[in-house]
Amino acid sequence: MMRAIPASKCLMAALGFLAACATATVLRCFRDYFDRPVAQVINHLAVSGGVFNRIAAGVTYPTFQGVVVLSFVWCCWFSSSRPELRARLVRGTAAAILAALIAHRLHDSLSFSPKPMFDPSLEYHPLGVLGDMDTLRATSNPLSPSFPSERATLFAGLAIAVCMASHKIGLLALGFTIAVESCRIYLGMHYPTDMIASFCLAAAFVWLAEAGAFFGLGSQLVKWEHASAPSFYLCGLFASYQLATAFQGLRDLAGQLHF
Repeated sequence: MMRAIPASKCLMAALGFLAACATATVLRCFRDYFDRPVAQVINHLAVSGGVFNRIAAGVTYPTFQGVVVLSFVWCCWFSSSRPELRARLVRGTAAAILAALIAHRLHDSLSFSPKPMFDPSLEYHPLGVLGDMDTLRATSNPLSPSFPSERATLFAGLAIAVCMASHKIGLLALGFTIAVESCRIYLGMHYPTDMIASFCLAAAFVWLAEAGAFFGLGSQLVKWEHASAPSFYLCGLFASYQLATAFQGLRDLAGQLHF
């Protein structure tokens, strides 16, 4: 039997992570004290990175990260048939999606500086491995703020959900996610506080979901899997694809249908 985590402990953990997220947000307001100095040091190291730069660019390929993280999710799901484990994994996954939606709203409403590579006050030295900077400026929405990262929030939430359900598998998922997001900082795609806030926001929502058992959502989906496995895994495959691509297909469709 998997031990239930006391609701009070879950709430305390969630509040702690929310406090850390708020601290990162405040720190983000004073970029010259932390983010920019750290980004400049990293950029100076990355300029002569050579082969490591190419590895970092490959690791941060969007679909690659999503597929690996979702592989850990399904590995955790099939590692045990215990309803408690699977229900906890489902709750955590739902919480990760909700946290990513909150990150999206914050991303659009908070007025912070753009990504390091596009920050004019940073004197960023472009990395050849990312391609031509003029092309990147034309295609990557350079004025878009980078705090917090929706993708980092989503995949960090999934990794933390796996960790809540299975410690061993979860540590691998979390370690991989931290490595990928660290590479994104290294390449100048994000500032450190972007990732700190994203991870803390994701962790807070996963712990909150565990505290309230997310209105029985996990248990209901586990019952669905027992009652009709074909339909459950059909929808599960579709959901996995959307999660692995950070819902990019649905975003594109919504953009085409928006008038």
